[in-house]
Amino acid sequence: MKVIITENQYKKIICEGASKNLTQKLDELKKFFSDVNKECKKQMGFDLDALATWGVTISGLIGPVNDALKGEFPELSNQNLSLICIGVLLTYFTSNKEQLFKVLEKIKQKELIFEFDTALSLTEKIKSTFISFIESLSVPIGKLSNILAYTFLIPIIPELYEIASSGGDGDIESITKRTMMFFTVGYSGVAIKKLIESIIQRFKNK
Repeated sequence: MKVIITENQYKKIICEGASKNLTQKLDELKKFFSDVNKECKKQMGFDLDALATWGVTISGLIGPVNDALKGEFPELSNQNLSLICIGVLLTYFTSNKEQLFKVLEKIKQKELIFEFDTALSLTEKIKSTFISFIESLSVPIGKLSNILAYTFLIPIIPELYEIASSGGDGDIESITKRTMMFFTVGYSGVAIKKLIESIIQRFKNK
């Protein structure tokens, strides 16, 4: 028996699927930071607990770098990958030079300087591309540091594109609420909603 669904039903299915994937990706970002933090305690003897509030945001930038390194350097162990990610994280998201120095010394000892430099280059490219994209939306976020606070959007952009491609806006309110579940302080639901709306609209206009 052939099941026929309406265009609106099809759009709803697409949007619901994309929203579910979005939540799953944000959950994976949260876990990624937790895993890197555990590895930091194990390898370096200090933790990144002070950055936990921004864990999803940090992972939004560092996670894609980690994935790219896996493809470029398949011989790297998970421990060494984590060490490199810790170095990148401390470079971009803290001003703790003492901790960064300790990590860089360990990276040198393990002869991972080339891999670390590659990671920094990848991070800079992703960051620059993201900043240019967000600035092109003309959403009043403010300073560069404020834009970097929204890097958690990087891994979920494919889901937002899927929603836009379905011809609908999806339930922006629901998507915003799902996203806000992963943050405790420091974020405005209004700002996130505006960004998500602007991204979806940009994809629809292409």
